[in-house]
Amino acid sequence: MNNIKRYNYFILISTLARNIGNVFSSVILYKMGYSIKDIFIFYSIFYFIGSIICTLTIYLIGKINIKYLLIISSILFSISFYYMSIMNMSIFNLIIFSIIYSIGTYSYHSIRHYLAIKSLSKKKKNNIGNIIIYTNMAIIISSLVSGYIESKSTLFLSIMVIIVSFISIIPILKMDIGEEESNIKFDKININKKIFYILEQGKSIFLSIEPLYIFLFINNSIKYVGITSSIIGLSSCIFTYFFVRKVDDNKYFKYFNILLCILLILKLNIFSKYIMLIIVFLEGLLLKVYDIVVTENLYDIDSTNVKGYLIESEIIFCLTSSILSLIFIIINDIRIIMYILIILIFISGFIKRK
Repeated sequence: MNNIKRYNYFILISTLARNIGNVFSSVILYKMGYSIKDIFIFYSIFYFIGSIICTLTIYLIGKINIKYLLIISSILFSISFYYMSIMNMSIFNLIIFSIIYSIGTYSYHSIRHYLAIKSLSKKKKNNIGNIIIYTNMAIIISSLVSGYIESKSTLFLSIMVIIVSFISIIPILKMDIGEEESNIKFDKININKKIFYILEQGKSIFLSIEPLYIFLFINNSIKYVGITSSIIGLSSCIFTYFFVRKVDDNKYFKYFNILLCILLILKLNIFSKYIMLIIVFLEGLLLKVYDIVVTENLYDIDSTNVKGYLIESEIIFCLTSSILSLIFIIINDIRIIMYILIILIFISGFIKRK
């Protein structure tokens, strides 16, 4: 089994566990009694701590075996979910949860991107397509299963996350990542790419709070939220499998992105739970064009200078999201916030990324 296959299996299993946080954390916090403002306090801390953890984790790669780092990451991620399942509603508990959850999440993200860049072959686009398919397969399964389980017991859902998190480490135990970099070089990232990365956080935050919007305005059933996430994952798999090798996403990205923004605006003005299922299916198709472009840009790097590049990129991602979350605490209106995020997504389509 080659590196890219091992990496794909790692992504499949780890996403089964970690997607639960991406999809349901805002909804679970709201159900616990936290307000929209509180949830953006959570995100502002989560992303800010993430910028520190990404930097620290990348520095530790090479000094500590990457597999041990992943074990530590899985332990902390599991602890964060267990803590959420037992904590009482208070700002103190929210802050503690956001810190532990950020450490467990961003230590993983840094390692995931590092392993991906080290594993990708010359057929980069095909491999990126496969990574996205494996990711979305996991999203389909975890969203459906966890949506059902969480509706019964948050504690049992946390236990499931803990078990799957540890199983996910198995595929990379025999992964050969070659010689790890001893020195970290910081090359300036192209200014257009930096601007694109900043604007792209509009899409990331939109996806984080989208489940909460659906819960508040479409159907206040966590099972329904899981179904919508699964449909997005399913349509994403379909697009990636059948079209990713045939569509010149860089050439047509601007036009796909305009369609995506129109669809997202339509989504904010549709309140039928049945029509919403059609909307999210179409959203999944268009989102994958965006994700493929983002992933290709992120992984378009000389594999001999991965650490410095990832540190700079992750700091841009995290600090941008943290600042936006702080602004959204003041706005405190989820519909207005989502319109602002759509504007950022729209502008990003016109940025030259090379």
